This record gives sequence, C-alpha cells and structure tokens, in this order.
Amino acid sequence: MRLVPRRAIGILMSVVIGLLTYFANTREAKAVPSFARKYQTSCLTCHTVYPVLNPFGEAFRRNGYRFPSQGGSVDSDAVKSPMIALGQEEYKKTFPQSVWPSAIPESVPLSVMINGESTVNFPDSDAHKAAGNTFGWGGLVGEFHLFAAGSFSDTLTYFSQVTIPTDGPVDIETAYVLWNDVVGPAHAVNLWLGRLFSPSISSFGLHSDYLTDNYMPPTSIVGLYNPTGTTTIGAGHSDGIELNGILMHRFDWSIGWIASTAATGLSNPNAEDVYAHIGIKSGGVALDGEGKYGPNVPDPAKPWAEKSITIDAFAYHGINLLDNGTGTVAGGTAIPVRQADRFEAVGASTRVLFDDFDMHAGVQLERHHRPYPGTAATPGTDPAAPFPGVPSYTDSTAVMQYAELDYVVYPWLVPGVRYEYTRTTFESSNPASLLRIIPGVAALVRPDIRVILTGDIERAYGLPFTQSWAPAGGSIVAPGPGVLSKFEAETITLSAAVAF
Repeated sequence: MRLVPRRAIGILMSVVIGLLTYFANTREAKAVPSFARKYQTSCLTCHTVYPVLNPFGEAFRRNGYRFPSQGGSVDSDAVKSPMIALGQEEYKKTFPQSVWPSAIPESVPLSVMINGESTVNFPDSDAHKAAGNTFGWGGLVGEFHLFAAGSFSDTLTYFSQVTIPTDGPVDIETAYVLWNDVVGPAHAVNLWLGRLFSPSISSFGLHSDYLTDNYMPPTSIVGLYNPTGTTTIGAGHSDGIELNGILMHRFDWSIGWIASTAATGLSNPNAEDVYAHIGIKSGGVALDGEGKYGPNVPDPAKPWAEKSITIDAFAYHGINLLDNGTGTVAGGTAIPVRQADRFEAVGASTRVLFDDFDMHAGVQLERHHRPYPGTAATPGTDPAAPFPGVPSYTDSTAVMQYAELDYVVYPWLVPGVRYEYTRTTFESSNPASLLRIIPGVAALVRPDIRVILTGDIERAYGLPFTQSWAPAGGSIVAPGPGVLSKFEAETITLSAAVAF
C-alpha cells in the first residue's frame, strides 16, 4: 500500500474542514421531526447521534413508537401537541352501532430529512480506478426523505417513509401499521403489517450503528454467487407481517413472514421468507422501558450510558428467485431462466453498554442451495436456435462476522471503529474472504444536523464467484490476475443529514 502524498492529504483536510465549517454555520432548524413534534420534546430524548437510539429510544421503538408507561399511563397521556378528536369516547360503549373513535394531530404529522455524502478515493486505490477520480461532488445531495408517523389510538400506530433519490425513481421504503398489545399483558403480543422497516432479527433497529447505515453488515451473500441476486438478510424494507412482543420486560421475541425476492425480468415467487428471533437484556433500562432497572440506574445527564448486555439469536429461511444465465438468445437478448435458491441462515449477536462505551458484535452463517449461474447458451448451426446452457445445482456456504466499538466523548461526538469480515466457500474451489476496517467519527452539529466521517481499509483474499466484491456493501478492493491477496486503504467519506 503506497503512502498518500502530502499534497493529497492537504487537499483532503481542506475539503473536510470546509464542509464541517459549512455545516457548523448552518442556521439551526426551527422545526423538528414527527415524534418530537408530537411529544414536544428534543430529538435527544430518544437519540444520541441520530439515527442511533439511546436505551429509552430503543424502548420507544419496541413499544410500537409509544412512550413507555409511567405508573400505568398510556401513550396519549404523554402527547403534548394539540389533537382533534374524531368522535367521542362514549362511542366505544355503543360500538358497533357507532364508529370507534380516534384522534389526529392538529398539524400534519410530517417530517423531512435530506442526506448525502462525498467521497475521496485514495490515489492508486481500486476505488480510484473504478471512479476515475480522487474527489467528486456527486452524491452531496443524495436523497430526500418524507416521513409520516403517529398514532390512531393508544394501541394503533403507524410509520411511513417516502424516499426521493436524485438518481432514481420515488420509493415508498416503509409503510406499516402497528397494532400493539393485541392480547395478554402489555407489550406481550403485537402485530405489525405492511412494508416493514426491517425484519426484527435483533433487539435493535436497522440503523442502530454510528458509523454505517446498517447495524448488521449490508452484505448480499447471494449477490456474491450470482449477480442477479440482491437479498440482504435483515437490511431490506419488506412487505409482510410480523408478530413480536416483550415478556417480563427483559425478553423479546419476533416471528415474521415477508415477501421473497426475484431477479429483474422474473415474476415474484410465492412468499417463502420466514424468520424467528429471541433476545434477552440484563442490566440498564428494560427492553420495554418499564419494570425495574438493572443494578445501575442510568444517569439522567447521560441517557446513553448504562451497564447492560443484550444477547440475540435468530433463524431465517428464504428463497431467491435467480436468473441462472442459461437462457437461449432471442433477438440478441438472453431470456431469463428461473432458478430457486432456497437458503437458511442462523446468527447470534451481543451488545454491551458500559457507561460511555458501546460495543456490539455478531456472527451469521448462511447456507445456499443452487445460487450459482450455469453455463451460457452457445451458438449452433442455426443462429436462431443456439444450444441452451447447463444449470448448476451446487450448494454454497458463507459466514459473516462484525464488531464495532464506539465511545461517547460528548453527547454530540462519538468516535469508533468497525470491523466486518465475509468468507464465502465454494464446493469446487478455494474460499475467498473480505476484511473491512472502518474507523470514523459521528457528530451532531445541531440536534437535527449530523455529520459522519469514515475511512475504509480493506483486505481481499481471492475473489467470490462473481469475480467482484462490490455486492458486499459496495466494497471495491479486488486482487488482480495472478494476485491472491490485496490490502489497501480505499476511501474517506463525509456524509451529512439534516432533519426538520
């Protein structure tokens, strides 16, 4: 790995300082997101450096976006924004002769977030070769998000998110209804239906990581075997239904059934993706924010700090409907051929909070059946009728590990380092592996203005079946012909988000 020239370092530091100065001088937004408006409270009630939640915020999320109960209270007792009643409470007594009453906020429960990033590619790195530049402004304004969130009653809530990217179509990422406390004790059984934020295969949410966008690695294992595969376990916004709950304040569980995925050009298969998860937390704030604290009561001046350990385990079965690449050619275009890759995954993780330290780690094993593309069709004596290819029904196995250590220096400044490791094994060749080290720092310039600065150091041993590590979270490094292993620094990325 070659050292970066002083001139490049000087340019990089000037850019970083300039951008940080710009965001530091941005006027403080007077508006705040939906839940802050609803409860008339700061975003810091639930977040550290958003979107990471503190223990109270995680309890709020697990409770179906409702404030944890204090002395038998209900969620509406904590609401501070003016509400408009849709019917009278007495109508409950005359139901079904009357419509069950509800309430809506006086103001539209919308909030907005704008985010983007800019990347510096180290000279002579594979990232530089792929991008063709050291620095570019592309992506500085990446996405516009519109959120709507609130409640219909003390047990029925909703959450939705529409994303407008600068380089793609409008996407309804999330839109689901949460029916909480369906039966039994409070929080024991909940039913969530719609386009879920993500499958609950951990006690923590999808964006519970300071340095990257995903708590678990954003690695599409099937994408390393077949370029038409896109499934990433635990990271997608999927249509489906989930039952979940919290028992005795310290145990949480979930069972879900969501839509399976299909390659472009193929019809969607029958929904076959199912998963189950269990978790337990010892110490600190309970999973539902209620009941007794652990041995150490949190410090109100440091709501992120506690002494606790949370342990999770999950199992997942799904199907990827892939194009096996054996289709004959019609008019110069290959016809997609369906091949079902059924797969199983199991995983375990832990998260330890020790005062200002935050550490989480996990491992995940995936077993895929028939993920490989076969041999392509070959020309015959008749150009209009080539010989079809031969499919491959070989199995494969992959393992992923990840860990991150963060330290809350101040409520607005959190440095950390993240480790991700992916290893794919093939039945007919040597395994290939990718190691990523991501140092960085997350900071709040204002409660609703966030910046994250990260680096990316990678070591690749061999290449996956697709001959590219790009599906593994966008990694770039790749050994060349005759080179088995390669280690280099790839990029430095500055991302920013503004919510209001």
